[in-house]
Amino acid sequence: MGSTAANGNLLVCQFPQTLALEGSTNGLTIARSPVSCMDAAVSNAYEGILIYFSTPQIGARDSLIDLCADLNKNPLSRHTHRCVSLEYRHRGLLTKLSEVGVTYVDIRLPNEAANPWRIWERSMAWDTILRIESHLSQLCPFLHYEPISETNELITCGAYRNRMVLGGTRLRDVCQTETHLHCEYYLNPLIAK
Repeated sequence: MGSTAANGNLLVCQFPQTLALEGSTNGLTIARSPVSCMDAAVSNAYEGILIYFSTPQIGARDSLIDLCADLNKNPLSRHTHRCVSLEYRHRGLLTKLSEVGVTYVDIRLPNEAANPWRIWERSMAWDTILRIESHLSQLCPFLHYEPISETNELITCGAYRNRMVLGGTRLRDVCQTETHLHCEYYLNPLIAK
């Protein structure tokens, strides 16, 4: 775990839920909403901004995208090193984060305690595992997400004309890893007639 002397001050934005933080909280400023995060980011100078986003609410993703876009546009925060921490890989969300200027994304287990200093050290070391392109390259481009409620999505295989519902082992071990490059549906997608 890094020390505040070595790492400086970090702004930690946690929304819409508050996560258990692991390690020292010295040198951390904690914001619990997008508005308070933006306010803190433009009111003080930070060496880094970590955004912990954990919710099954599909609509809440827009708040995350808007916050990241605003941080990137604002002259007081655009040059501050940023990293977003998510509970899972989602092609649509990662693509939108990339479009608004997010470079680093950490994927953590749901309900896992968050260690801001560990993520900070990895992102400052230019850890390629945290680069958003690395996450996107592991996701099959044929993943298709269809919201079925405020908290759930139906994930289907676009290479199989969205007739195959994905989940469990296949989604986790094939579609969301580089193994998808060897998938029979990825290699020979069915063309819609």
